[in-house]
Amino acid sequence: MNDMTLFLDLILIASGAYCMYTFLRLAVTKRLFKNGLLVPKEKKISDCADEQMYIGYMMPPLAVMAVMTMGYGVCMLLNDLRETPFLPYPWPLVILAAVLASLVWYAIRNSRANRDYFGM
Repeated sequence: MNDMTLFLDLILIASGAYCMYTFLRLAVTKRLFKNGLLVPKEKKISDCADEQMYIGYMMPPLAVMAVMTMGYGVCMLLNDLRETPFLPYPWPLVILAAVLASLVWYAIRNSRANRDYFGM
């Protein structure tokens, strides 16, 4: 373990926590709010054609991305803090591929939602 891997692990955990915060706030309030993960920066919340449908469309990939990113960050942090890693070499790459797949899924859904609900 070195300082750079520890720093990257903490960035992963923080990113996952921010995604989880966004998901939970959407789940509790059921309202859009100004957030870089949800609303395009050149648009206003009032520009959304159907807020409830947009929220329902974006919540599943956001939840998966939040859990996968935070989980990967925690796994890698624990892996880096131990003398002998509990995940041998190929397994971190498999988990990373799953995290990247969730990110791609979110990006595709976000671009479609922006096109359909914000007219972009």
